[in-house]
Amino acid sequence: MGAYNQYSYLNTHIVIQRVENTGAFLSLGDSLSGPAKTILLNILPLIAILFGLYYILTKPDLNRVTLLGIILIVGGGAGNLYDRIVHGSVTDFMHINFVLFQTGIFNVADMSITAGAAIILIHSFFKKPDVVGKEPEKVG
Repeated sequence: MGAYNQYSYLNTHIVIQRVENTGAFLSLGDSLSGPAKTILLNILPLIAILFGLYYILTKPDLNRVTLLGIILIVGGGAGNLYDRIVHGSVTDFMHINFVLFQTGIFNVADMSITAGAAIILIHSFFKKPDVVGKEPEKVG
């Protein structure tokens, strides 16, 4: 990973530093080579993105919260995949360290993927179960 200038804010709790990440999340897969790296970092994410798109296009009754989560994941994944294919790496730039809460270096696409996953998980946790045999209420 190539590093560039570093800028610190809030007494070094937030650091902005450009880093070219040739791996995946937290540089996982960076040391792989050949077909294994291509499959792990390009083919599998592409399959996941295509599945996400297929899912949202074929499920007309998908609720808006789940739809938002999937769109955030697909968009972030597509952004990272584009950078990896076109530039050979993903540009990460932000690191947060508040003692008990610390991140690796990440980018906006990573935030989108994380927010989408969190939205889906939180929504599924608090979602009220469907009542079997009950007809849905009609609006209007």
